[in-house]
This record gives sequence, structure tokens and C-alpha cells, in this order.
Amino acid sequence: MLADPHCHTLSSDGMVTPAELVDAAVKAHLDLIAVTDHDTMASVNEARERGEAAGIAVVAGQEVTTAWPAQTHIMGWFLNKPLKRGMSVEDTVDAIHDQGALAIVPHPFMPVYFGSIQPGMLRRLIERHEVDGIELMFTPPIGARRRKQLKAFYAANRDRLGAAVGGSDSHFGGYDMGRVVTEYDGDFRTSIQKRTTVPRSNRDGEGVPVGLVLRQQWRSMVELPVRRLRGEL
Repeated sequence: MLADPHCHTLSSDGMVTPAELVDAAVKAHLDLIAVTDHDTMASVNEARERGEAAGIAVVAGQEVTTAWPAQTHIMGWFLNKPLKRGMSVEDTVDAIHDQGALAIVPHPFMPVYFGSIQPGMLRRLIERHEVDGIELMFTPPIGARRRKQLKAFYAANRDRLGAAVGGSDSHFGGYDMGRVVTEYDGDFRTSIQKRTTVPRSNRDGEGVPVGLVLRQQWRSMVELPVRRLRGEL
């Protein structure tokens, strides 16, 4: 079975509605998706309803922004309620586990100054806090050297890092849904907990129109941060 467990909607910086997200999952022949909007779960219920009607399982998730200066992202799967942003990485993992949910490390080791956990920070995290999974395959660029570093880091620390997973980090629905997936057998959560999942590339992207990419970047980097500063989010 195939899952794309890292997807965004218009509730954060995605460019599709929950209905459009589910439609894209159907067209990509997926069995499960996780709605993991940044710092909100506003699209989860609608996506679940749409998914149930379409035969797609929808996991309630959130991609949580941790405290400044790093603003590292941590994902929660199978959440019951939203988590607040701005906690430490450690407290965010604890808050996910307090709900009986799964804590996942998304797109690690990217060469960026925010959003992606770096090797030293991840090493310090897993010294005291186990996580349930880590994305070993994802669509954002990382480079061959860092991919090799990530693979070696996982091999050396897999007992503390949990399952190996993959996700497309979909922001554009049909354009990028299912490009990277997680293979699993039977129940998705059980497969994560037993660490039997396999991340892999699934299909090529269809080429997101440049205008749509620019609108998404504006929304992510300007519009949403300004609205957050104004207290609108």
C-alpha cells in the first residue's frame, strides 16, 4: 500500500483545498495521505470526510514550527488536537507523544537556516527523546553529500529515529502529490511502529506552473508571516 503522509492545503501554505488534495490522492492511486499543515489542523475534518467518500484514509497531522532561532519543523501524525507553535523541539516531541500520537522528523539536513533540523540538533534531541520516524526521502532539494550524510546518520541511530518514511511535501495537489511515498503493509500506524515501512520515489512531477510557485512562495514567506504578526492566525 502507498501513503503520502506529508501534504499541505490552503489552511497553511499549500495551494489546494482539502477536496482538491483528496482528488489528487485518488488520481495518484494512493491508499492514505496525512494532512500536515503548518501550525494548524483546520483542513483535517473536511479532508477526512472527502477521503472517506473517495476510499482514501486521511491521517490527522500537523507540521509544527518550534522555537526561534532554529524554527525547526516536527510533524505529528494521529493527533487529537492542534499543537501550539514556538515550543522547543524537545517539548514539541513530548506534546505529540502526550496525545498518543507519532512524532516524525520531516526533510532533515536541508541546507537552509530554518525549517529543517540539522545533524547536531537531531543528535541532541535523540539523546533524550526517541522519535517515531524520519523522512529519508522527500522532494525538497538537499544535495548528494547531505543525502549520504542523512543515510549514514540513520544507519547509526535507527533505534532512536524510528521508521524510515518518505513524503512529497505536497503543496500543489495534482502537480506534486505522490512523487515520494511510503510503502506499508496493512495498517499504516502499525507499520510505522514496527518500522517495516519503505520510502521510495513514485512518479515524476507534472511541472508546477511558475506563476503558481511564485504565489505559493509569497504566501509562505510574506502573507502568512505578516498575518501571524498581526494576530490573525
